[in-house]
Order: sequence, then structure tokens, then C-alpha cells
Amino acid sequence: MLQEIAEQPRALAETMREERAKVTRLGQHLLREREIDLIVMVARGSSDNAALFGRYLIEIRTGIPVSLSAPSVYTLYDARLKLDRALVIGVSQSGEGEDVNFVLARARACGAFTIGITNEPASSMTRIVDETLLMHGGRERSVAATKTYTGQMMLFYMLAEALADRSSDRLAFERIPDYVAAALELRPQVEELVARYVFMENCVVVGRGLSYANAYEFALKLMETCYVVAERFSSADFFHGPLAIVERHFPIILFAPPGVTLPGVVSLMERLRELRADTLTITASDRAAELCTRALRMSQEIDEFLAPIPYIVPGQLFAALLAEAKGLDPDKPRSLSKVTRTL
Repeated sequence: MLQEIAEQPRALAETMREERAKVTRLGQHLLREREIDLIVMVARGSSDNAALFGRYLIEIRTGIPVSLSAPSVYTLYDARLKLDRALVIGVSQSGEGEDVNFVLARARACGAFTIGITNEPASSMTRIVDETLLMHGGRERSVAATKTYTGQMMLFYMLAEALADRSSDRLAFERIPDYVAAALELRPQVEELVARYVFMENCVVVGRGLSYANAYEFALKLMETCYVVAERFSSADFFHGPLAIVERHFPIILFAPPGVTLPGVVSLMERLRELRADTLTITASDRAAELCTRALRMSQEIDEFLAPIPYIVPGQLFAALLAEAKGLDPDKPRSLSKVTRTL
């Protein structure tokens, strides 16, 4: 897991290089030849978290509504949706998720244009969809996804830009591999930090907007590798009930990147400080760092739209190193396998 976390700068750069022409062509085809007015994502696990990020990014950048599919609607209830003006995107590391592939096949039969995002060029998914977008980070051996999660996010950056109105300012996502490389330099600080959390059994992870998916992903990594019961919330939703669980020293981890979501996260931090919670933030903000018990400081060069990928890296390191500090093997989480088959 730690090795694959470290491979991410190279993997992201390679994915951009290899898939750029295909994504550009896809964007031109979908804009010019098909009147797409709905995008539907279908995924499970970490891929579902990447799809959640893709939903926020694509809606913000293109104005096209994006829905996260409920596979059971197709697999258990045999529904037939009207998808003749929809783009349906399946996201799967292995490309072998039976429910994801079933939805893609049914969606294509219902008139949708289908895209598969996967790490496996010879997988079942690639034979079902109209087009495939591949990650180019090499085989992922750790059960806990790291480089495939960020690779999927990178493909969503590329696809969102290909579908965006040409009059909008372009996102300079080519900088992300360098930002990720800089985030990897936080490893010594994370190694020192995890000793304080060895006995943590439950926590909350908070993010909002473009960072909401990272709250889900970080929490999943803590559950997978450290067996910590980790709930995840938007900073706005946390005020609507969950705040009641917080007591003195309750652990809460918060993503606080720059941008429009930061004031709301800071407001939550102020309330958590009053409640004497144990707070850890991943941030570039001096105010956020000051309000929290501990902070992992990110570069102030990273803007709101480019933050999601580099900001998850300290979380990945935290989960892998905390597992080791707890005497667990993050590469072999109990009861799990790399390919999960559900229908």
C-alpha cells in the first residue's frame, strides 16, 4: 500500500499522457453528435467515492446534471430507464464488478452512450461499453485502493474539461502530479502523528463540496486497514444532528482546502473547539490549523479545484501507517479481497 501511494505522481502523469487524445475525441463526439443532458455514474467502494468526486466536478464545470446510480434498481428490480440522451459511466478498478457491468449493459440497451473507467484493459467491462478510459499506474496489488482512486479522479478531471464550455477558464490539472509528490513529503510528520491515534476505535471524517468524496474515501481506508469505525459527513450536514455525538477528546478529521467551502469548515472547527474535540485537519489555512488540535499543512499554491487529489495523499499515508502502528497489515485486511463480486 505504501509503495503504491508513492507511485501516484508517475501514475497520474502517465494516465494524462496516454488518455489525453481519447478523452478529447470523446468530448467532441458527445458534445457535437449526441445531445447529452444527463450523466449517470455506477460504481462500488473506492470507485464510488471517485464517482462522487466526478459528480461534483462535472456538474460544476459543465452544468450537466449527474446522478449516482443505484445498481439494485437494475439488478434486483429489473427497471428499464429512459437513457437515450444519457451518458452512463461505469467506474471499477478491476472491471469485473458484476453489478456495475450489468448496469452498463442494461444502460446501453436502453439507449445510453457508455464509458468504462478501469485499470484493466482486458477486463469484462471493456467488452461491454462503447468506450474505455484506462488508468496507467500498473497493477494495484494492495487490497486498499490508492493509486486507482486518484487515477479515476484524474480521468474525471480530463473528462470534465473535455465536456466543459470552451468559454470557461481551464483547470491546470497537469500540476497535480507535482502537488502529489510534495504531499508525499509529509510522510515523516504522519509517522509521528499516528502514534497518538493507536488506540482510536471510532472517528468522524469531514469534507464538503469537491472534498466530500475524500471524506468518504479516507473513512473507508480507516475501516479497511485499521478497523476503525469511521463515519463521514459534510461539514454542513454535521451540524444537523451528528454534532450531538461529540464529547471531550472525540476524534474528528477535517479536510479544509482553500475556496468557498473553507468558511463553513472553519465555523465547524470553532464549535468543535468549544466541545474540546480532538481535531486533525489537512489544510493550507493558518486559521484552520490554529483551531485544530493538530494539522498537516499543505502547499498554499494548491487551489480549491486542484486540491482533492493531493489532499487525499496524507489520508492514505495516515491509514497505512496507523495500521502498522496498530500491529496490522494494511495489505491484507481481514475478510476482504481485491475483486469484490456483488449483484
